[in-house]
Amino acid sequence: SLSRSHENDRLVGMAGRSDAPGSHGPGGCDLLSLPNLNAVFSSALVEELRRGGLAHVFICPGSRSSALTAAVAHSAIAHTIVTDERGAAFAAVGFARARGLPAAVVVTSGTAVSNLLPATVEAAADRVPLLLLTADRPAELRDTGANQTVVQPGMLSPVRWFKDVPPPADGEPLAAWLSDGAYAIAQTLRHPQGPVHLNLMYREPLAPSPQPWPAAVLQVPTVRAWLDASTPFTAYASVYGAPSPDTLEPLVRLLAGARRALLVAGWRP
Repeated sequence: SLSRSHENDRLVGMAGRSDAPGSHGPGGCDLLSLPNLNAVFSSALVEELRRGGLAHVFICPGSRSSALTAAVAHSAIAHTIVTDERGAAFAAVGFARARGLPAAVVVTSGTAVSNLLPATVEAAADRVPLLLLTADRPAELRDTGANQTVVQPGMLSPVRWFKDVPPPADGEPLAAWLSDGAYAIAQTLRHPQGPVHLNLMYREPLAPSPQPWPAAVLQVPTVRAWLDASTPFTAYASVYGAPSPDTLEPLVRLLAGARRALLVAGWRP
Protein backbone atom coordinates (compact mmCIF):
# COMPACT_ATOMS: atom_id res chain seq x y z
CA SER A 1 0.00 0.00 0.00
CA LEU A 2 0.95 3.67 -0.19
CA SER A 3 0.60 6.12 2.67
CA ARG A 4 0.07 9.75 1.60
CA SER A 5 0.91 12.85 3.61
CA HIS A 6 -1.52 15.54 2.44
CA GLU A 7 0.57 18.27 4.03
CA ASN A 8 3.51 17.89 1.65
CA ASP A 9 2.12 15.56 -1.05
CA ARG A 10 4.83 12.98 -0.44
CA LEU A 11 4.62 9.25 -0.90
CA VAL A 12 6.29 6.42 0.94
CA GLY A 13 6.60 3.55 -1.55
CA MET A 14 5.87 0.09 -0.23
CA ALA A 15 5.69 -3.19 -2.13
CA GLY A 16 2.34 -4.16 -3.56
CA ARG A 17 1.08 -1.05 -5.36
CA SER A 18 1.17 -1.44 -9.12
CA ASP A 19 -1.96 0.25 -10.40
CA ALA A 20 -0.99 3.93 -10.22
CA PRO A 21 -0.85 5.73 -13.58
CA GLY A 22 2.46 6.99 -14.87
CA SER A 23 4.59 4.79 -12.58
CA HIS A 24 5.61 1.87 -14.77
CA GLY A 25 8.31 1.45 -17.36
CA PRO A 26 7.94 -1.28 -19.99
CA GLY A 27 10.87 -3.12 -18.41
CA GLY A 28 8.67 -3.97 -15.42
CA CYS A 29 9.96 -1.06 -13.39
CA ASP A 30 7.27 -0.05 -10.86
CA LEU A 31 8.82 3.18 -9.67
CA LEU A 32 5.96 4.24 -7.42
CA SER A 33 6.40 1.17 -5.21
CA LEU A 34 10.06 1.94 -4.46
CA PRO A 35 11.02 3.00 -0.92
CA ASN A 36 13.09 6.15 -1.47
CA LEU A 37 14.55 8.52 -4.05
CA ASN A 38 17.82 6.60 -4.35
CA ALA A 39 15.87 3.55 -5.46
CA VAL A 40 13.64 5.55 -7.82
CA PHE A 41 16.48 7.36 -9.59
CA SER A 42 18.65 4.24 -9.79
CA SER A 43 15.85 2.08 -11.22
CA ALA A 44 14.96 4.72 -13.79
CA LEU A 45 18.60 5.06 -14.82
CA VAL A 46 19.03 1.30 -15.23
CA GLU A 47 15.86 1.09 -17.32
CA GLU A 48 17.10 3.92 -19.55
CA LEU A 49 20.44 2.15 -20.00
CA ARG A 50 18.57 -1.03 -20.96
CA ARG A 51 16.57 0.84 -23.57
CA GLY A 52 19.77 2.36 -24.91
CA GLY A 53 21.33 -1.05 -25.53
CA LEU A 54 23.22 -2.01 -22.36
CA ALA A 55 23.60 -5.78 -22.66
CA HIS A 56 25.18 -6.97 -19.42
CA VAL A 57 26.20 -5.62 -16.00
CA PHE A 58 28.98 -6.95 -13.79
CA ILE A 59 28.34 -6.01 -10.16
CA CYS A 60 30.70 -5.71 -7.22
CA PRO A 61 28.29 -5.03 -4.33
CA GLY A 62 29.09 -2.36 -1.76
CA SER A 63 27.38 -0.03 0.69
CA ARG A 64 27.37 3.21 -1.29
CA SER A 65 26.21 1.45 -4.47
CA SER A 66 23.39 -0.52 -2.79
CA ALA A 67 20.57 1.27 -4.61
CA LEU A 68 22.24 0.82 -7.99
CA THR A 69 22.96 -2.86 -7.30
CA ALA A 70 19.35 -3.48 -6.30
CA ALA A 71 18.10 -1.67 -9.39
CA VAL A 72 20.19 -3.86 -11.69
CA ALA A 73 19.19 -7.03 -9.81
CA HIS A 74 15.48 -6.23 -10.30
CA SER A 75 15.85 -5.11 -13.91
CA ALA A 76 15.57 -7.01 -17.18
CA ILE A 77 19.31 -6.65 -17.85
CA ALA A 78 21.46 -9.75 -17.53
CA HIS A 79 23.96 -9.36 -14.71
CA THR A 80 26.75 -11.20 -12.94
CA ILE A 81 28.01 -10.79 -9.37
CA VAL A 82 31.81 -10.56 -9.13
CA THR A 83 33.80 -10.28 -5.91
CA ASP A 84 36.82 -8.45 -7.36
CA GLU A 85 36.53 -5.02 -9.01
CA ARG A 86 39.51 -5.47 -11.31
CA GLY A 87 38.19 -8.83 -12.48
CA ALA A 88 34.68 -7.43 -12.96
CA ALA A 89 35.97 -4.61 -15.16
CA PHE A 90 37.94 -6.99 -17.37
CA ALA A 91 34.95 -9.34 -17.55
CA ALA A 92 32.90 -6.41 -18.86
CA VAL A 93 35.60 -5.59 -21.40
CA GLY A 94 35.67 -9.21 -22.56
CA PHE A 95 31.89 -9.38 -22.89
CA ALA A 96 31.68 -6.11 -24.81
CA ARG A 97 34.53 -7.07 -27.12
CA ALA A 98 33.06 -10.51 -27.86
CA ARG A 99 29.46 -9.34 -28.37
CA GLY A 100 30.08 -5.90 -29.80
CA LEU A 101 27.54 -4.54 -27.29
CA PRO A 102 27.97 -2.21 -24.30
CA ALA A 103 28.68 -3.82 -20.94
CA ALA A 104 28.83 -2.10 -17.56
CA VAL A 105 30.55 -2.58 -14.25
CA VAL A 106 29.07 -1.34 -10.94
CA VAL A 107 31.30 -0.65 -7.92
CA THR A 108 31.01 1.20 -4.66
CA SER A 109 32.91 4.32 -3.66
CA GLY A 110 36.52 4.70 -2.55
CA THR A 111 39.45 2.53 -3.51
CA ALA A 112 37.15 0.15 -5.41
CA VAL A 113 37.09 2.70 -8.23
CA SER A 114 40.87 2.63 -8.70
CA ASN A 115 40.68 -1.06 -9.60
CA LEU A 116 38.79 -0.14 -12.78
CA LEU A 117 41.67 1.82 -14.29
CA PRO A 118 43.53 -1.05 -16.07
CA ALA A 119 40.39 -2.23 -17.87
CA THR A 120 39.44 1.37 -18.66
CA VAL A 121 42.80 1.92 -20.36
CA GLU A 122 42.37 -1.28 -22.37
CA ALA A 123 38.82 -0.37 -23.41
CA ALA A 124 39.98 3.08 -24.52
CA ALA A 125 42.92 1.70 -26.52
CA ASP A 126 40.94 -1.17 -28.05
CA ARG A 127 37.74 0.84 -28.64
CA VAL A 128 35.48 -1.33 -26.49
CA PRO A 129 32.05 0.03 -25.37
CA LEU A 130 32.44 -0.05 -21.58
CA LEU A 131 30.23 1.79 -19.08
CA LEU A 132 31.70 2.50 -15.63
CA LEU A 133 29.06 3.08 -12.95
CA THR A 134 30.67 4.15 -9.68
CA ALA A 135 28.95 5.25 -6.49
CA ASP A 136 30.32 8.24 -4.61
CA ARG A 137 29.68 10.44 -1.62
CA PRO A 138 27.78 13.70 -2.13
CA ALA A 139 29.71 16.97 -2.28
CA GLU A 140 29.22 17.81 1.40
CA LEU A 141 30.93 14.57 2.47
CA ARG A 142 33.99 14.96 0.27
CA ASP A 143 37.34 16.20 1.59
CA THR A 144 36.33 15.30 5.14
CA GLY A 145 39.09 12.79 5.86
CA ALA A 146 36.74 9.79 5.94
CA ASN A 147 38.17 6.29 5.70
CA GLN A 148 38.76 4.67 2.29
CA THR A 149 37.81 7.79 0.34
CA VAL A 150 39.53 9.00 -2.80
CA VAL A 151 38.95 11.73 -5.35
CA GLN A 152 36.93 9.82 -7.91
CA PRO A 153 36.26 12.51 -10.56
CA GLY A 154 39.02 12.29 -13.14
CA MET A 155 40.49 9.06 -11.76
CA LEU A 156 39.53 7.06 -14.85
CA SER A 157 40.87 9.66 -17.23
CA PRO A 158 41.07 7.84 -20.61
CA VAL A 159 37.29 7.89 -21.04
CA ARG A 160 35.18 9.18 -23.92
CA TRP A 161 32.92 11.07 -21.50
CA PHE A 162 32.62 11.63 -17.74
CA LYS A 163 29.82 13.00 -15.59
CA ASP A 164 29.83 13.66 -11.84
CA VAL A 165 26.11 13.11 -11.27
CA PRO A 166 24.39 14.99 -8.39
CA PRO A 167 22.56 12.80 -5.86
CA PRO A 168 18.84 12.10 -5.97
CA ALA A 169 16.99 14.87 -4.17
CA ASP A 170 13.68 16.74 -4.14
CA GLY A 171 15.17 19.47 -6.33
CA GLU A 172 17.01 17.14 -8.71
CA PRO A 173 14.91 16.33 -11.80
CA LEU A 174 14.67 12.66 -12.70
CA ALA A 175 14.87 13.74 -16.33
CA ALA A 176 18.50 14.76 -15.73
CA TRP A 177 19.46 11.21 -14.73
CA LEU A 178 17.57 9.81 -17.73
CA SER A 179 19.31 12.25 -20.06
CA ASP A 180 22.74 11.41 -18.62
CA GLY A 181 22.04 7.71 -18.97
CA ALA A 182 20.96 8.05 -22.59
CA TYR A 183 24.01 10.14 -23.46
CA ALA A 184 26.40 7.84 -21.59
CA ILE A 185 25.35 4.67 -23.37
CA ALA A 186 25.35 6.47 -26.72
CA GLN A 187 28.88 7.75 -26.10
CA THR A 188 30.18 4.21 -25.56
CA LEU A 189 29.03 3.38 -29.09
CA ARG A 190 29.93 6.52 -31.00
CA HIS A 191 33.06 6.54 -33.16
CA PRO A 192 35.51 5.70 -31.73
CA GLN A 193 33.83 3.39 -29.24
CA GLY A 194 35.24 3.33 -25.74
CA PRO A 195 34.70 3.70 -22.00
CA VAL A 196 32.32 6.17 -20.35
CA HIS A 197 32.22 6.98 -16.62
CA LEU A 198 29.15 7.98 -14.62
CA ASN A 199 30.12 8.86 -11.03
CA LEU A 200 26.82 8.70 -9.14
CA MET A 201 26.51 10.49 -5.80
CA TYR A 202 24.24 8.99 -3.15
CA ARG A 203 23.10 10.32 0.22
CA GLU A 204 21.62 8.30 3.06
CA PRO A 205 19.62 6.12 3.24
CA LEU A 206 21.86 3.79 1.28
CA ALA A 207 19.75 0.79 2.29
CA PRO A 208 16.23 0.32 0.86
CA SER A 209 14.71 1.99 3.92
CA PRO A 210 11.31 3.67 3.44
CA GLN A 211 11.65 7.45 3.27
CA PRO A 212 9.01 9.93 2.09
CA TRP A 213 9.60 11.14 -1.45
CA PRO A 214 7.65 13.48 -3.74
CA ALA A 215 5.49 11.66 -6.26
CA ALA A 216 5.75 14.79 -8.41
CA VAL A 217 9.12 13.57 -9.73
CA LEU A 218 7.18 11.05 -11.84
CA GLN A 219 4.56 13.54 -13.02
CA VAL A 220 6.83 15.75 -15.12
CA PRO A 221 5.47 15.50 -18.71
CA THR A 222 8.73 14.24 -20.23
CA VAL A 223 9.10 11.61 -17.51
CA ARG A 224 5.49 10.47 -17.86
CA ALA A 225 5.94 10.15 -21.60
CA TRP A 226 9.06 8.05 -20.99
CA LEU A 227 7.18 5.80 -18.56
CA ASP A 228 4.46 5.22 -21.14
CA ALA A 229 6.95 4.44 -23.92
CA SER A 230 9.48 1.72 -24.62
CA THR A 231 12.07 3.93 -26.32
CA PRO A 232 15.04 5.77 -24.77
CA PHE A 233 14.52 9.14 -23.15
CA THR A 234 16.86 10.59 -25.77
CA ALA A 235 17.64 8.82 -29.05
CA TYR A 236 21.02 9.29 -30.73
CA ALA A 237 21.67 8.46 -34.38
CA SER A 238 25.07 7.62 -35.82
CA VAL A 239 26.53 10.38 -37.99
CA TYR A 240 29.02 8.12 -39.75
CA GLY A 241 28.14 6.75 -43.17
CA ALA A 242 24.82 6.90 -44.97
CA PRO A 243 21.89 6.81 -42.54
CA SER A 244 19.68 3.73 -42.66
CA PRO A 245 15.91 3.90 -43.25
CA ASP A 246 15.38 2.91 -39.61
CA THR A 247 17.40 5.96 -38.58
CA LEU A 248 15.60 8.34 -40.94
CA GLU A 249 12.03 7.18 -40.27
CA PRO A 250 11.64 8.71 -36.78
CA LEU A 251 13.28 11.92 -38.02
CA VAL A 252 10.80 12.12 -40.90
CA ARG A 253 7.89 11.65 -38.49
CA LEU A 254 9.29 14.32 -36.19
CA LEU A 255 9.70 16.83 -39.02
CA ALA A 256 6.27 16.03 -40.44
CA GLY A 257 4.63 16.90 -37.15
CA ALA A 258 6.44 20.20 -36.69
CA ARG A 259 4.92 23.57 -37.57
CA ARG A 260 8.26 25.16 -38.44
CA ALA A 261 11.10 22.68 -38.41
CA LEU A 262 14.73 23.69 -38.02
CA LEU A 263 17.35 21.27 -39.31
CA VAL A 264 20.93 21.90 -38.20
CA ALA A 265 23.68 20.00 -40.02
CA GLY A 266 27.41 20.08 -39.49
CA TRP A 267 30.28 18.84 -37.40
CA ARG A 268 30.17 19.25 -33.66
CA PRO A 269 33.20 18.43 -31.48
